[in-house]
Amino acid sequence: MSVYEVNNLKIQKGTDFDATFTILNNDGSPIGINSSFVGVSKLRKYPTSTSEYPFVVEFDTVNSAVIISMASTTTTTLPTGRCYFDVVISSGFASTITKKYITGTIIVEDTTSLWATIL
Repeated sequence: MSVYEVNNLKIQKGTDFDATFTILNNDGSPIGINSSFVGVSKLRKYPTSTSEYPFVVEFDTVNSAVIISMASTTTTTLPTGRCYFDVVISSGFASTITKKYITGTIIVEDTTSLWATIL
């Protein structure tokens, strides 16, 4: 299985964000996500940046998908412009296998109308 590269995502600062990715084997079959899967996903301005912004990682076992999300309280603090992210997943009960499944870029854009300024 190769690493999926995603480069067409955008986050509007101050809004909730989520993205769903279906993960398949090379032959097109689902990888078989189950309760043993755990994931980590972080956004950084540059791959080597020390500042990182974690996504919440959830799994859809029915559709063999991984969902990353970030609350508006976190997106408000993101740096604008092109940022980098990846999704690393560990799986297995007896022996753990850890792989980077997704990598890519996300454009973070300013939002002109934030709820916090309206309320």
